[in-house]
Amino acid sequence: MQKLAGFMEKPTNIKILLAAALLLRLVLIPNPGFEADISFWKSWGLAVRDVGIVKGLPLTNFNYPTPFAYVLAGMANIYALFADPHTFNEFWNNANLLFLAIAKSLPIAADFGIFVIFFWLGKNAKPASPLRRIEASRRIDFPYLQPSIYNLLGFLYLLNPLSLLDGALWGQVDSVGIFLFLIAILLVLTKKPLLAGVVYMVAMMTKLQNLIYGPIFFLFIWQYLGFDGLIQAAGGALGAFLTLNFEFIRARNMGRVIGDLSGNYDYFPWLSLNAYNVWWIVSGARGMAISDKIAAIGIVNAKSVGLYMFSATYFLAILIMVRRKYLPSIKHENARVTRAAGPSANWREPQETVSVDIIFRFFTALIIVCAGFFLFQTESHDRYAFPISVFLLLWAPFYWNYEVRSMNYGKNNRMNTFLIIYSVFSILYFYNLHNALIVNYPKNGIVWLNSLNIPVLTIAASVINIAMFVFFLYISRYIITPGLLLVWIGTFVILIVNANRVLIFKKPVPITKMAPIIRSSGYGQTMTNMPVNASFGFPKWGFLSVQYAFYRQGLGTHAPSQDVFDINRQFRTLTTDIGIDTEAGPQGSVRFIVIGDGKNLYSSDIVKRYELPRHVEIDVRGVKTLELVTDDAGNGNFDDHADWLNTMLIPL
Repeated sequence: MQKLAGFMEKPTNIKILLAAALLLRLVLIPNPGFEADISFWKSWGLAVRDVGIVKGLPLTNFNYPTPFAYVLAGMANIYALFADPHTFNEFWNNANLLFLAIAKSLPIAADFGIFVIFFWLGKNAKPASPLRRIEASRRIDFPYLQPSIYNLLGFLYLLNPLSLLDGALWGQVDSVGIFLFLIAILLVLTKKPLLAGVVYMVAMMTKLQNLIYGPIFFLFIWQYLGFDGLIQAAGGALGAFLTLNFEFIRARNMGRVIGDLSGNYDYFPWLSLNAYNVWWIVSGARGMAISDKIAAIGIVNAKSVGLYMFSATYFLAILIMVRRKYLPSIKHENARVTRAAGPSANWREPQETVSVDIIFRFFTALIIVCAGFFLFQTESHDRYAFPISVFLLLWAPFYWNYEVRSMNYGKNNRMNTFLIIYSVFSILYFYNLHNALIVNYPKNGIVWLNSLNIPVLTIAASVINIAMFVFFLYISRYIITPGLLLVWIGTFVILIVNANRVLIFKKPVPITKMAPIIRSSGYGQTMTNMPVNASFGFPKWGFLSVQYAFYRQGLGTHAPSQDVFDINRQFRTLTTDIGIDTEAGPQGSVRFIVIGDGKNLYSSDIVKRYELPRHVEIDVRGVKTLELVTDDAGNGNFDDHADWLNTMLIPL
């Protein structure tokens, strides 16, 4: 590590490496990359350019935060300076070099911006000498290392195959979101909380995944700058949010803004979107072929289990930040001077030490949150771990600079440990990202690596990713104590037990509390606790009813329909009322069918519109997959508004 840092001391070497990094990216620009993403940039940007953001977005399948559309419209406008974006064959050609260059220039610029941040840190970290205290007061609370080491860290990112693949080849903007978020952090460190809040909101509106860092980011501001700093940052963030979405506010269409922020929650309802994590293992390397609504623990589906795992991990990150036990010694000259000033019994931690400790815990928490989001959530995308490639590099100087007595090895060994961690992470994650690319576009990757995309290797990569996370917790063991780990695990256990309490206490479970694996309706959409017509917005206050017998619970659907649930062999009886909803016309006639693991458990005779509701009880012992099916009784599905009413599952 020191030899590499020595190489970075010469300005000529830095210029050569910067030129090499730029050249590598320029060479990759003509590659069509992830062609669907580039096509999205084209369609979304062109729609906003042509008719404005409020009218343009509904014409597309846009699912990013609304202000990002301004960036894409900017791409379309730049393109229009050189060529007509309405020349169909040229503009929509996947090999359109002009648009590829415009689109990829943004993440490429962000990559170099991230390097500049490391370069700046090397110049502005607080000096070790107490004789330079006046100069130190104008610097930030980052560990003082040779500037060449910070340069090396910057190049570890800039020349990392990960950054080359994600931006210059793939064409995604993950690095843009990270760069903006880092700017927000630097604004906190330079005591500009109002601007920090503004830039954080811009970062979140560029990459929605930055939303997950919000709570710990604002907690960090509170710890570092106090309550006044927190208020300023929150005000800046709110002001930026309102400004960025002003056109939607003026059009009284904030529903679109909220929808784009929340709609992705269940946009891809699969176990894993090519992310090599816990659910990739569970799926047997078929993450995008298995619904995340399958039962995982008791009656808790995989999506909920993933959410509980991530929530517990986030709670661990919060505890790491708020736990006020400082490390025994920090290699900061002011700290050593203070220690020497008096007996240890009367010694108080200097402000510099406190500040550095807060920052160290913040970056540790960021890594844990990002890793938890990638490793434990279902629907996790292959790119969700990309920020770790930067956060680890910012965490490293603190890890090297702490003299932890419980660790009996020195700084050089800690540097070597970090390099091993970072190298293994980079190799595994590059393998993950590359496979995600070639699954969709095999010709756009590194052809000789395509043969390595086999289930046994992808599952092995998933296992190692989880092991790496555990190892990170281990090497951070002074601030992540066994007590905190027990709280982490205990939180998850409590959440799971609470979610399964109906099984523990043998309480009936309404089918409406369970998420379907498959759902279809012959008209409109199946509605929970409302008749099917409510799916069209009228009347949303309506109750389910059969011949004016009203019900507060049930499913309102329309034949032919299918609702499939994973009940995981946890129940003995299904009880339900069935009938044609009162809102239906006179021709309604339906047959209700219950299927368990492919076997017909119940089939009604024809149920007609003016009949009273019928009660049914069905034995479902040993059933894993339960299907509630309706058909049109052989005479067409006109008026076939079918209701499953007070449908309950009785535990074993």
